[in-house]
Amino acid sequence: MSKGRTWLERLRDEYLVGCGAHDSRLFDAGGDQAGSPEILNLTNPALVRRMYEEYADAGATVMATNTTAANALCLRRAGLESKLREINLAGARLAVEGAGSATCVAGSVGPLGLTIEEDWDLDTLASAYREQMTVLLEGGVHLLQLEYFTNLEELLFAVEQAKSLGGSDIPVIAQMTFLDGARVESGEAAAQIAQALVRAGADVVGANCGHRIAGTARAAETLVGGAGATPVAAYLNAGFPETSEGRLVYMASPAYMADVALKLAKAGVRLLGGCCGATPEVIRAMALSLGTIRPKQWVTTMAKPAAAADAARAGVPEQPMAPHKPGGFLDGLRAGVLPIIAEVDPPGHLQVRGMLDDARVVADAGVDAISLADNPLATLKMGNIAVAAMLQAEVGVKTICHVTCRDRNALGLQSELMGAHALGIRGILAITGDPLGRSVGAGRAVFEFNSFTLVRLLAGLNRGASHSGGDLKGATDFSVGVAFNSAARNLNGEAQRLDKKVAEGAQFIMTQPVFDAAQAARVLELTRASGIRVFLGFFPLISARTALYLHNEVPGMHIPEPVLQRLTSLPAKEDQEKAGLEMAQQLLTSLADQLDGVYLISPHNRARVLAPLVHMMRAWPPHAVAHA
Repeated sequence: MSKGRTWLERLRDEYLVGCGAHDSRLFDAGGDQAGSPEILNLTNPALVRRMYEEYADAGATVMATNTTAANALCLRRAGLESKLREINLAGARLAVEGAGSATCVAGSVGPLGLTIEEDWDLDTLASAYREQMTVLLEGGVHLLQLEYFTNLEELLFAVEQAKSLGGSDIPVIAQMTFLDGARVESGEAAAQIAQALVRAGADVVGANCGHRIAGTARAAETLVGGAGATPVAAYLNAGFPETSEGRLVYMASPAYMADVALKLAKAGVRLLGGCCGATPEVIRAMALSLGTIRPKQWVTTMAKPAAAADAARAGVPEQPMAPHKPGGFLDGLRAGVLPIIAEVDPPGHLQVRGMLDDARVVADAGVDAISLADNPLATLKMGNIAVAAMLQAEVGVKTICHVTCRDRNALGLQSELMGAHALGIRGILAITGDPLGRSVGAGRAVFEFNSFTLVRLLAGLNRGASHSGGDLKGATDFSVGVAFNSAARNLNGEAQRLDKKVAEGAQFIMTQPVFDAAQAARVLELTRASGIRVFLGFFPLISARTALYLHNEVPGMHIPEPVLQRLTSLPAKEDQEKAGLEMAQQLLTSLADQLDGVYLISPHNRARVLAPLVHMMRAWPPHAVAHA
């Protein structure tokens, strides 16, 4: 039997202690904080080996290698991709040497750091995991430890790669980082996660890192209920850190950490360990504390994956999700009337009166709502939630706020959305957001969420639950909208992405603009299949310069050649504007009996230009409205 399997068998009869994150320990011991901790495997191997020796001496039975972010994609961002093999091989061999014969070594593999929604090639992702894992196994690790994952789908994919490489001889520990409410960033609850990981074949499921000790402990206790016969791990941070003289200082004492470990052991957690800030003294205290108790008789023998999955399913039945409610914006639409949205972006300065006056013009013309972008094209604008509140108060028109994932983390997004609800905003368009350019002072993008997970967050708020599952003592009343790229090269792929968003809770669609009838028909065909209301986008091209700029420089825009030729053939600006409005009117009229919603985008943020189009549509007979 392999050393890893022997260690796994010990979990039937003992509580075992492990150690995970090494960043803080290495930096405290003198490691260079300017680079990635993984490079210390090459630049300061003596320091890394000594750290392993200290943890093994303290009583750790399993030691994670200093290789968490040493995959091709993460190393590429740090300019270290060429050293992937060296870093992982050194990390494994140093751990084996430092740990000694009594301690197993687990090859630490973290997420790939994919934070923006992209159509990644699964073969590329599999290669990134398998390349790192293969080198770690070559270096002599006895287990594979997948840790710091916040997206369940990615962790399941990594487990699949680990099991296919290691076979039955190399156990796989699969750990996620939880929010305080025993949920992860991708939205799943701990019991659901346990079931999924057991079905995937993980030998140990667990929680590591996290915001607070209590949050990680709660997640681990919940994992116990969902994992059946599969052992559960909890690797705890040493409290919430404080900054002292440029260093992070973790405040939880070894005695306190040992007490938490003892309580978790009595709750059924088998593998207890330390994560960020956990010193060898913490590991020693945990080991001594756990040595005072004996595990209860194992619930069943170490089950085969299928039997364990059955046990997990029996332990925590999955609850059906309540249907998504339409939300206040859709509920407030007038029956039998074609709904029209006009986009009027907030100003890029502090003078808001002109924008409010323009919005009043299109509101008086008959639009149902004003849509406000969220720093479009990553350019500075006044906050759209504040502007929306002013519009609703002064103009008396409903608003839809675009919300991007670029500028806010989970905490900021939830705070903003709760505030938007309190201000009476009932329409939200959930989008990932344009990436930041290289302009000075632009800041750093966040992208902790993408459009899919943002829709999931909004659906949760509408059920009265925060992202971590906390009770909001009420529920938001948002209609959740999503974008559809009408100019995508692969429209079928865009439709598949739309289906996923609808499954997460999307309730209406706002498309990028269409510029000819054939494009409009194709977009309507694909979006109508979703079963939710579609606001087809239109952008009046009032100048040849605008058309050329959109066609060549703005993502998601494609202007047909006949439109460009007509505009560029007219030298006078007033003739170009007249032709652009005529083309928009003709296209809208040709589609009148196919529309169930219209989304008008203001050219150059000149909302008044949209008023004639709104007046024209309001003169249409009611029978011309397709699905209103």
